This record gives sequence, structure tokens and C-alpha cells, in this order.
Amino acid sequence: MAVLCLLYYWIGYELDRTSFWLLFTLYTTAFSASYYLMQSGIKLNYLIALSFGLKLIFLFAVPELSQDFYRFIWDGMLTVKGYNPYLHLPVELMTTTEFNSESFNVLLYDKMGELSANNYSTYPPVAQLFYSLSYAIGGNNLLLNIIILRLINLVAELGILYVGLKILEQLKFPKVRILYFILNPLVILESTFSLHFEVVMLAFLALSLLYLYRSQLHLSAIGLAGAVAAKLMPLMFLPLLFSFFNKKGTVFNTQQLRIFFSFCIVSLISLVIAYSWLWDSELLSKNLATLSLYFSSFEFNASIYYVLRWIGYQWKDYNMIGLFGKVGSIVSLGYIVYLSLRYKKISFRTLLQHMLWASTLYYLFSTTVHPWYLMLPLFLGVFTKFNYMVVWSWLVFLSYAAYANANFEENLWLIALEYGILASIIVFEVFLKKKLFLGRSSSSVDKIDS
Repeated sequence: MAVLCLLYYWIGYELDRTSFWLLFTLYTTAFSASYYLMQSGIKLNYLIALSFGLKLIFLFAVPELSQDFYRFIWDGMLTVKGYNPYLHLPVELMTTTEFNSESFNVLLYDKMGELSANNYSTYPPVAQLFYSLSYAIGGNNLLLNIIILRLINLVAELGILYVGLKILEQLKFPKVRILYFILNPLVILESTFSLHFEVVMLAFLALSLLYLYRSQLHLSAIGLAGAVAAKLMPLMFLPLLFSFFNKKGTVFNTQQLRIFFSFCIVSLISLVIAYSWLWDSELLSKNLATLSLYFSSFEFNASIYYVLRWIGYQWKDYNMIGLFGKVGSIVSLGYIVYLSLRYKKISFRTLLQHMLWASTLYYLFSTTVHPWYLMLPLFLGVFTKFNYMVVWSWLVFLSYAAYANANFEENLWLIALEYGILASIIVFEVFLKKKLFLGRSSSSVDKIDS
């Protein structure tokens, strides 16, 4: 325990992200120490308390691994000052006296980075609500804004813990599996330390899943809308519900269609309400323009796309990201549709497994995979028999090697190592040892929950 405290203090208050090998060594050590604690026989409640105690170490730390939080605070500042964060580019606002005359605005602008400053915000309305709450309380005090955002994330994680344990209980899975998420160094560093709002999304998604299991469909639909309004990614899961809603032997029966469309309508209405407080006629076009760049311009820590990019260079002698980014999205969508129609009806367990596979494939075909993106499939993996996401949550930190140089050039050998190991583990779990399940009674880690 003392080792973990020291490691996280070092990362949070002493380490520069350019010191990649030191960062990865500390991160790997934290993983090893966490795994040791899971096998040590310590009661689950104590390890849960430890996980939140470790998160509190970062309470007063200024994030070093990511600069995204400067844009979070900037968006919150705009909202509080009466500006719509979806309609104004930071680079344009900083040409006005109102903004460039305040040192705090200049700090946020300089620190958010050129890429963020030149693009419209795409953070959904629930995230914007919390960003504005942070600035409304913290004002021009950077550290106070950071503390408020951090506390919001910690409350969200408490929600994930509470609801996640209930889902595990309903599925008759060992409750210890929740540690694969809340004690995971990836979650501690990317959520608590770096302030990424994936945990807010996951808190809503967890509620949606619990209500779905209980057949409280309207509440589940509202929960899903809340997750999408915090981060857009859970929207991909909507088609997967189609076969889950089938309670008869025939596909496309009237009851199935009625339940599915009713769920979709409630989700859509909830999303419209969520966006209404920031709605503007220009919002959709500017939001889509920035999102399209994600598929046509941004690339980081990709796997299949990098292979396709190399093929494109051999074929056309230039980067074909515009084509291959769209191809990846189409393949992911096609796979989701396939999963939605493959079976006439599926169980709740199978639904969760399909969600895991859908999000995994999406990121395998994506042009950009930042470490914090993996919190979504990592969370879903807790409720399945597959554990490859735990390994990927360790390997993904190899991507931080890009920040070790001024040009942010990626080390493709490390990326190949990351995805090579990941592919091997997925093949092993799915094809070579289908009954692998670290949560079964024969696993030593189960002893924690006894």
C-alpha cells in the first residue's frame, strides 16, 4: 500500500510526461502492486477504500499527462460568461480585448494546445454542465477548478462502484471484478489525475444497464441518453438492444419493434432536452465539422489503421486517412449491425459481451486511441468472462512514448508490441481457452471476496 502511495505521489507531483521510461516503469510497478494486493487475501471493502484513498493523493495535483483539462475549464468559462462553447473558436476569441486582457484566459489558451484552440468544442452537454459548474465556483483559480472537476469524477466513480456491484450481484459474478476498474492504474491516472470525464459517462451507462436488467426500460433509456450526453460513444450500443428486446421466437415481431422504438424515442427526447440549453442553429454543423476531423485528420496509437496507412503509402504514395478513417467507421458499424441481427434474442450477459466486442472493434479500427478511451471497454469487461482489457489498460501507456520528444513522434515498434500482445491475448481467450474466467472459484483472486 505504501508503495502505491509513493508511486502515485511521484507521478502526480514530481514526474514530467517527457520522462517516458520512468513513467512506464512507475505505471508497470503500480499495476504489479495492485495485482499483488488483489491476491493478498485482503477483504474487498478494504481494497475499495484503498482505491479511493489512492485517488485522493491527486487532489491538489495539476494534471501533467494531458492538457485537455484546460479546454474543459475554458468551455466552462465561456458558458458562465454567456457564450455558447460550441460556437466560438478559442483562437478567434483571443483576438478580442475581452479575452486577451485577462491573464487567466491567456493561461488557458496557451496551455490547451494549438489543436484544441483551432477547433470547436465537441464535449456533450452533460460534460459542459459540469465544466460550467466548476468555473462558476472556482472562477479564475486554476487549482480550485481542478479540485472541483476531480471531486465530480470521484462522485461518478462512487456511482460506478455502487451500481457496478449490484450488476455483478445480479449476474452472479464475483464482486471482486469491480477492482479491475476502480483499482486499475489507468482509471486512477486518466480519470482522477488527468480529469477525463469517461467516468461520468460510465456512471450513467451503469445506471442504464441496471435499469435495463430490471426491465425499467424508460429509466434505462434516460440513463443511456445521459451517458451519450456526457460522451458520445455509448450511442453505438443502441442497435445492440434490438435482439435483447425480443421476447418471442420470431424476429421483427410487433412487441420487439414496439419496445425498441419506444426505447429509442425516449432516449432521443432525453438527448434533445439535454442539448436544449445550449442549442443553436449552427451547433450541429460546427459540431459535425470538428467530429469529421477525428476520422480524417487525427491519428494516434492506432492499430489496423496504421497497417492500412502503410498500404496506402505503397499504393498511392500519400496518407489516405480520409478513406481509411471512414472505412474503419463503416466496418465498426457493420459489425454492430451484424451483432444486432445475429441472434433472434439474447440474454443480458450476451448483450454486455456484444457491447464489449463492439467497443473493442471500434477502437481497433479507429485512427485515434488515447489511453483514457479504453475506460469504456475496460468497464464493460468487468461484467464478462474476458479479461484482455485489463492487459490492454496496461499496454496502452506505451503510447505515452510519443510525448518523450518535441515533435510528438510515435514509436511504431512500441505500438506494434502493444497490439501484438493484445491480439495474442484475445486469440487465447476467445479461441484457445474459451472457459478462461479469472473470476471463477478456482482463481486465487476470488479469495478476496470470501
